[in-house]
Order: sequence, then C-alpha cells, then structure tokens
Amino acid sequence: MGTYSYSSEINRNNVVFRDFDLDRIRKMFRDIFAVYSPKIKDEMFDSFCEDFFELAKEIHAGNERIWRMVITDMLFSYDDWGCLETGTADNAIKRRQFAIMAKVVVSTLRSA
Repeated sequence: MGTYSYSSEINRNNVVFRDFDLDRIRKMFRDIFAVYSPKIKDEMFDSFCEDFFELAKEIHAGNERIWRMVITDMLFSYDDWGCLETGTADNAIKRRQFAIMAKVVVSTLRSA
C-alpha cells in the first residue's frame, strides 16, 4: 500500500475533449434526454445547456472521473430544483441513471 497515490489515481483516465460549442451542447443534450431517463422540463432545457456550457469552459481538467462527477452533481442539482422529470424518488436509481448519462456525455464530448 506504500506505493498508492490518490493524486496518481485522479490523473489516470485523462481524455482530450473537442472544442465546446453551445449549439453542439444543445444537440448532444437534446439527443441524450430523448433517449435516457430522466427528462429535463422543456422550459429549463436552454438554461441547462447554457449552464453546462459555462461550466465546461471553466473546468480545466481532462480527467474523465472528475467530469463524470461534475455532470452527475449538476443533474442532481437540477433534480433538487424540480427541473427534471425523473419518475422515481429513489436516489439510488437516480444515481445510476445520472451516472449513465454522465458517461454518455463524456463519451460524446471526447475528441475523436
């Protein structure tokens, strides 16, 4: 256990993301919310995409785990504000749904 380093663990799984563009972000989330549950309320969709775009521009980390954590947290925040239609009150189910969505977002944003 003497060779374990948490900072080394965080620096693993680095990815390179393509340039962030608000229209591309909107299209990505439109596709994701069409396929996956939960759904974002229509009147909040643009606000959600703009918040994500601003957040994405400010995160200077290429670590996939950090991105998934931030995206999951953002989804939980929007759920707490009542902006998502989750269909369940069970946080364990939401956590799995949000984790799947976060993985899809990171995969979509990854540079080819």
